[in-house]
Amino acid sequence: MYTRLLFAILFMGATAISGQIVLLRELMVAFYGNELSLGVMLSAWLAWGAVGSWVLGRWADRIRDKVRALAFLQIGIWAILPLELFLARTVRKLMGMPPGELTGMASVAVAAFGILAPICIAGGFGFTLGCRMFSERYGSALKGIGNVYILEAAGSGVGGLLTQLLLIYLLPPFGLAVLIGGLNVFSALSLCWEGHKLLRGFCTLGLLGTGTAVALGGVRAAERLSSEIRWQGMELVHTENSPYGRIALVRMEGEYSLFENGILMSTSKSRLSVEERVHFPMLVHPKPERVLMIGGGLGGGLTEVLKHPVREVDYLELDPAVVHVWKQFVQQDIFRDPRLRVIYEDGRRWVRRHGKLYDVVIVGLSDPLTAQLNRFYTAEFFGDVKAHIRPGGVFSFGVTSSENVLGDPQRRYLACLFRTLKGAFREVRLIPGETAYFLASDVPISLDPALLVERLTGRGIKARFVREYYLPYKLSPDRMEYIREKVVKEEDVRPNRDFFPVGYFYALALWASQFYHRAQGFLINAGRIGFRGALVPIGAYFLVGLILTLRSRPSWRAPVVMAIGTTGLAEMAFQTVVLMAFQAKFGYVYYKLGLILSMFMVGLSLGSWAVVRWGGQIRSLHAFIWTQVGVVAYPLVLASLLGVIRGEAAFAALPVLAGFVGGVQFPLAGRLTAGEAVGREAGRLYGVDLLGAFFGAVGSSILLMPLLGIRGALYWLSILNGATLTFLLLGFLRPSAS
Repeated sequence: MYTRLLFAILFMGATAISGQIVLLRELMVAFYGNELSLGVMLSAWLAWGAVGSWVLGRWADRIRDKVRALAFLQIGIWAILPLELFLARTVRKLMGMPPGELTGMASVAVAAFGILAPICIAGGFGFTLGCRMFSERYGSALKGIGNVYILEAAGSGVGGLLTQLLLIYLLPPFGLAVLIGGLNVFSALSLCWEGHKLLRGFCTLGLLGTGTAVALGGVRAAERLSSEIRWQGMELVHTENSPYGRIALVRMEGEYSLFENGILMSTSKSRLSVEERVHFPMLVHPKPERVLMIGGGLGGGLTEVLKHPVREVDYLELDPAVVHVWKQFVQQDIFRDPRLRVIYEDGRRWVRRHGKLYDVVIVGLSDPLTAQLNRFYTAEFFGDVKAHIRPGGVFSFGVTSSENVLGDPQRRYLACLFRTLKGAFREVRLIPGETAYFLASDVPISLDPALLVERLTGRGIKARFVREYYLPYKLSPDRMEYIREKVVKEEDVRPNRDFFPVGYFYALALWASQFYHRAQGFLINAGRIGFRGALVPIGAYFLVGLILTLRSRPSWRAPVVMAIGTTGLAEMAFQTVVLMAFQAKFGYVYYKLGLILSMFMVGLSLGSWAVVRWGGQIRSLHAFIWTQVGVVAYPLVLASLLGVIRGEAAFAALPVLAGFVGGVQFPLAGRLTAGEAVGREAGRLYGVDLLGAFFGAVGSSILLMPLLGIRGALYWLSILNGATLTFLLLGFLRPSAS
């Protein structure tokens, strides 16, 4: 039975991370995920996990047949996961939202909290059940909680790696959901094999039913039906998974549209923005011969570039599957042009590693609404691009703006990018419109409409929108003067940097202001918060924590619980910092990011194993205080190392260290607080850990790092956990504790 219980906990850990990957990918597709929407989804996942462990965990100690309860949980996961996946894929239809329509955070929250509740609650409750069962077996809360923590972390690490690096390529989402559910039913069957005949029969029928459904094409039918509902009224031509997301090609009224993760990547329909993106920088240059385009080339971008008398065009696209689908179903002839070379690599990584020079460099990516996209709008990237531009060359990109009137969020957003670009190039010009285009060079840039029209006609370019009559209007003096007054003279903004990514905070503020006008003022004021202002929440926490510590009996109990929460917050933030720093230094390499996340789980497992192995030889409160010292010191060490680390392998060690500290701390907290009610206390600690992680997931990427910078955020985390360390020391100095 013990071996079967081990595998059951491992499967629960693997189910949690694999189910998270599957469901969050689908929800990100449904709601065009950025950091804000992902933060809401993660908060739903963590909050419901806390409910399962903390609220339901109260009953873990009262359940007589805990093995049967765990088996029922696993059967429930088998039944609910495919249904949750179906709901995640069809939620826009169920909520009456057509494809392509932007949605606010309220809709994202309703969908995420509604869909994710069952599996998250089951996972949280399963953890507390496991802690109670293992504690009864070992006769020790430390070993019971520690072993469950080890197994869950190991299952999460292995399950995450297998899912991210292998299973999402081999299986469609419903196939993966069926596999996860089938493994849980198999585990439940093994748990009840020696008894519980009715439950055993139910598990057997479940496995037979799963196999029959797969054999009869149930997975394919579910994939087809849910996709048809999602795209409601459009013809779904092709869909597939890639390492970077879910790709869908749809057709409506003869026009093709390509989506990745629910975001429109390109369309076969002619668009004004495509022509503007290309022809403005190409016409500004007197004789463009070599061109580099980073994203935005499908759907007409490359076609427009090749209308000019160029000799070479290098096109960078991160996801090969996007180009392959476009070539297979929409347009092949453009890729036969001998002047065009398509390079499948992260644009930031390629620019940093190669030294080829170009006359024109065009970034055709979306606004910096995510940390990944923000890397293409920082001072460091602009400096790298400058090194690739020949004398007299032009660099250009476009971002969301307004045709006539600029509100405060738009003005600050554009001013941030202008100031950042001005730090790398001598000359920066800005063209107003629904999309604002930045043009940068080290020589004067002429936007004289007559000159650009002369080059347009001289090169024999036949465009649909950018024509002789359009350029004088677009570049009229009054429009150019308006945007200069509103943007160029704005000085109350910071430049956007890799380790101080304020640019994507401004982009998120602009995006959020479209749905919540009242949030506009809050976000603008938040953007002005300095480090001293960010210390106010820590001051409030210190006062509340001090009161709780003085009232706690024994006096160290409340500080121990608070330490679990602040450590959970900090460790989630540490992972975000390491991932963001890695992408800034080495580019976006999907499988390497998965490895970095998995190394955190390795650290958790090693830390818990060390406590289980040698925990009987140490004094729990002393050891716990030293782990908190580690949480205080780690961000300070990390802040100093980020600037000097050169090799990619070194980044893998950083999350191991952070995970190790957390892995040591949690079982020690269990021994200090559990007493006889192991299930209840383990559930409470796990719930506090998840709530801390919830605040870390939302706050670190959306507020802390954009507003304080990566190093400022790390210093803030050190001070926060220093406050908790103060409570622990205060509690330790009053009564003695072992």
